[in-house]
Amino acid sequence: MTRITKTSKYILRAGIVLGLMGSLMFSLAACKEEGDITPGPTAKPEQPNVIVNNEALPPEHTIVVSGYGVVTVEPDFATITIVTAGASNSSEEAATLCEAATQQVKDTAGAQSVLAKNVTTSGVTISTTTRESDGAITGYVARQTITIREDNISRVNTILSPIIDAHIIESYEVTYSLLDASSAYAGALAAAVADARAKAEAIAEAGSVTLSAMLEVTEAPVENQLVGVVFKSSSIAVEANLTVTFSVKETVPQS
Repeated sequence: MTRITKTSKYILRAGIVLGLMGSLMFSLAACKEEGDITPGPTAKPEQPNVIVNNEALPPEHTIVVSGYGVVTVEPDFATITIVTAGASNSSEEAATLCEAATQQVKDTAGAQSVLAKNVTTSGVTISTTTRESDGAITGYVARQTITIREDNISRVNTILSPIIDAHIIESYEVTYSLLDASSAYAGALAAAVADARAKAEAIAEAGSVTLSAMLEVTEAPVENQLVGVVFKSSSIAVEANLTVTFSVKETVPQS
């Protein structure tokens, strides 16, 4: 009986040793170096679920109108352009007559307290007069341009009147200018917005809706609104044109 027990213990110990050795061999076989492992793609569903929101915002009702604004301002200075001329059978005499007329204009302007620094003259240009029948030269005409700048607009007629009455010029022109039109244009823009809102409110009332927010404003280019542009009138109109979009909503009936 004792012999059988010792044999059983021996067999049990041998089995345990063989089991441990098998586990160790399996672990060594299962472990690979990190470089020997090849990553594979993550499995993805064949037909992924996509959720689409088809809910759209309701269309917004709008009123589109144009707006016009104008601000009238006084110019900052005036420019008087005068052309003198002299005609003769010789170019030299024509030039002499022209320069004499130019000097007379300068003297007359000086008598009206025009500063010499505000008077400039161009060079003398000479052209020929010809006979129509054969094109032969029959004489010469010399011309010179005088420019007078006057900051006091009310003095323009005072300066021009004695020069015109002397019959010493061929032609003249007066233009008016602004040094800065930005403030006037800002006022014209504000007037244009007010004009557009008044139109939109009238349309909304006629359509039984209520005017809401101002959504969009588009500025249209307007001539004669920038510095450097000359004007023919002493009262300068600075204009602004806009296209304005307003949103509207239904009018809630009063109980």
